[in-house]
Amino acid sequence: MSARKLSDGQEAAVIDVGSNSVRLVVYRIDGRAMTPILNEKVMAGLGREGVRTGALSKDGVGQALRAIRRFATLIDALQIKDVFAVGTAAVREAKDGKDFAARMEAESGIKLRILSGEDEARLSALGVVAGAPDAKGLVGDLGGASLELIEIGPKGVGRGETFPVGPLTLMDDDEFDYAKVSKQVGLALERTKLLNKRGGDFYAVGGAWRALGRIDIALTNHPLGVLHHHEMSRAEVLKVVDAVRKQSRRSLEKLEEAAAKRAETLPYAAAVLEHVMQAGQFDRVILSAFGLREGVLMEHLSEQALAVHPLIAAAEALAGRWSRTRAFGQALEEWIAPMFEGQPYVFAKKREDVLRGAAARLADVGGPLHPDQRVEVMFDLILRAPLAAISHEERAFLAAAIHHRYTKAPPRHAEAYMRLLNDESQAAAAALGAALRLGADLSGRSEPLLAAVEVEAVDGRLLLRVKKKAAHLITETVQRRLDFAAAALGLTPETKIL
Repeated sequence: MSARKLSDGQEAAVIDVGSNSVRLVVYRIDGRAMTPILNEKVMAGLGREGVRTGALSKDGVGQALRAIRRFATLIDALQIKDVFAVGTAAVREAKDGKDFAARMEAESGIKLRILSGEDEARLSALGVVAGAPDAKGLVGDLGGASLELIEIGPKGVGRGETFPVGPLTLMDDDEFDYAKVSKQVGLALERTKLLNKRGGDFYAVGGAWRALGRIDIALTNHPLGVLHHHEMSRAEVLKVVDAVRKQSRRSLEKLEEAAAKRAETLPYAAAVLEHVMQAGQFDRVILSAFGLREGVLMEHLSEQALAVHPLIAAAEALAGRWSRTRAFGQALEEWIAPMFEGQPYVFAKKREDVLRGAAARLADVGGPLHPDQRVEVMFDLILRAPLAAISHEERAFLAAAIHHRYTKAPPRHAEAYMRLLNDESQAAAAALGAALRLGADLSGRSEPLLAAVEVEAVDGRLLLRVKKKAAHLITETVQRRLDFAAAALGLTPETKIL
């Protein structure tokens, strides 16, 4: 395991040895962006017999070690030097946990870091912050054996608590008994100091809770099937919990693919979430696709990487690593900013500035596509892209802006566009797309040429100032782009040769 800082453009691997699953994720590191490029999981069930025997499952140990030997072979073949392997509650609590770690290192050459409950909670919270830097509330990471709770806010990670209420800990040889399980969870959570009817936001981490999120998306016909930052009100959470509690295992397996994989443990996960919501009186649950593994990587990012907003970093990673792409995106962000002076905000100013910066980085992401394909592809591509620190509404807005970077017409047959954005947001996305189109087409995506022209919203006009020696850049096409951008912003176009 490496202790050095991760560098831009490299790959790194995280192996998460959990109570239920053993997983390998290989990430590409682009600044602060951590993009999974290989993701493998084996449901080994290491903690399945922990409550009864105090030891790891023998069958689970065999499955886990076979998986980890495969992971080691893949890592060697991919020539990945930075490997971080962590073990959570099952390994931590088992009397033979250290023996398992020693055997794992002997058979695979990979050293396992056995996390304390405090470290597990802290790293999960760091992972949530990696995907939502403005998050404020309580993080809950439900693994197979335990639940970690930890505070997050403007000052970073705060207090944490650990409870032995993971599905594998709660399960016994009998069928799921809601009353019995509910009593167990309630008694375990009685000692909490963090819930205490605090309200606000609860950030849910863990595969079982993500499966509940997928069920909610299916039951409500939500227009965007992206789990990261999927939100549920307390009432919606309780509806999903009730639906899962009343379903048979066979019914759960038919309900949704993710539910089928976790049908045995889902009722227990639902019962835990129900108690957390009631004890905390949270206003909403926000699902985080980021968690422990991303938290492990956050510890190894440089201060320079951490200084960049994760949405900006993710947009740059998606657009490409070429220095020209990054440089033009930064230049375009600065160039279009004066166009929006005096325009009403559809999001908070801080968020709108970040979204505009991300849009500028993505302004030419459709460049390699055939012109006839861009309009059909771009909205869905950005809508479902692996972006961090962005809500579903903001995803739809950013996707619409990049769509309008290539066309005036709104996205066709786009349910997310119609349901997630109101008329004001749709108009603002069209204006942002028109601004991107003007800057990109005028300059040919060259920052020196962009710098030869200035644009500004002033006195009801969208004024384009061009130095005389660069006047030939203002073609009929560019003038049309200016006219449309001005109309989208409610301004009158004007070109001035200096």
